[in-house]
Amino acid sequence: MDLFLFLLSLFLILVSCELFTNGVEWAGVRFNLSEGAVGSVLAAVGTALPETMVPLIAILFHPSANNDGVEIGVGAIMGSPFMIGTLALFVCGLALIIFRRHRGSAAMHVDGSLIRRDLAFFLLAYSLAAIVALLPVEIRWARILLGFSLIPLYCIYIWYTLKTGAVSEEAPEQLYCYHFIKRMAGAKTEKTRQDDPPTWLILAQVLFAIVGIIIGASIFVEQIREIAASLQVSPLILALLIAPLATELPEMYNSFTWVRNGRDIYAIGNLTGAMVFQSCIPVTIGLLLTPWHINIGEPHQALQAVSMGIALLSAAVLFTCSSRKPLRCSNMLFGGLLYALFIVMVVLTLGGA
Repeated sequence: MDLFLFLLSLFLILVSCELFTNGVEWAGVRFNLSEGAVGSVLAAVGTALPETMVPLIAILFHPSANNDGVEIGVGAIMGSPFMIGTLALFVCGLALIIFRRHRGSAAMHVDGSLIRRDLAFFLLAYSLAAIVALLPVEIRWARILLGFSLIPLYCIYIWYTLKTGAVSEEAPEQLYCYHFIKRMAGAKTEKTRQDDPPTWLILAQVLFAIVGIIIGASIFVEQIREIAASLQVSPLILALLIAPLATELPEMYNSFTWVRNGRDIYAIGNLTGAMVFQSCIPVTIGLLLTPWHINIGEPHQALQAVSMGIALLSAAVLFTCSSRKPLRCSNMLFGGLLYALFIVMVVLTLGGA
């Protein structure tokens, strides 16, 4: 592992995420989008690009005789919802504790109907993906049928999300690029409608941040792979735990930032919206380009099934808890417990191999 590249990629991801959260808030204001749409669609799609590219590249461009590329690709697709449903939610709960004095509360104040909307789509899509993964490998038609159904389902989700929810009346922090340009020109920036940044600059900052996230995540994943190779870790374990940990870093950091700033709908929407995206777009790649089959009699593949079950369990628990207002910190920290239990299972599986 190159320590400089590792630290550089981490720095690039974090800076890009800061630019992205700031830019996407302004995009929501400029296009008069609801907070739920900004968090669940704009933010989720932007930060979900790294974990979509990793399995696609692994499946298409890294084939091998023992199917390591396919194994890594499928594991990464299945590992991403698991990582958000456990560790990312835990980080969000941790942020609630860290910033409770600044926020005046350790609870998350959100509209539970928005969370249940996202999770209803996720539970439907991912449950079907889990079911067909357990079917005999010969039943290929079921995988193809589902593969061609998930993208239309995601389009319905986007349409429904954009037409529901309230628009935020609170102005975001000044656009970083605009503030920097004004400072370089020696002019003062004011939080007035007349001093709002131009649309092209908002979009440029968002696109620049997405490119930075993708580049940073790609370098980060490569460095993590080198660590796994030096430790002789199974490709499947790498795909389930290590690669998603790197690619989900943008979602974790964005939600952490939004909790710090009191943007709770953005914070939770970024996570639940990413789960919907991952259960539709990357899963479609897996269904159409790989066997998408889990043999639970094989210990490492059984871990894949467990990871999918934990992701669904975490989503179901959050779906139930979101019927209450506000969403308590303990509801988020529960994901950390599930993650710890899975790590124990992984260690026991590797120990018995």
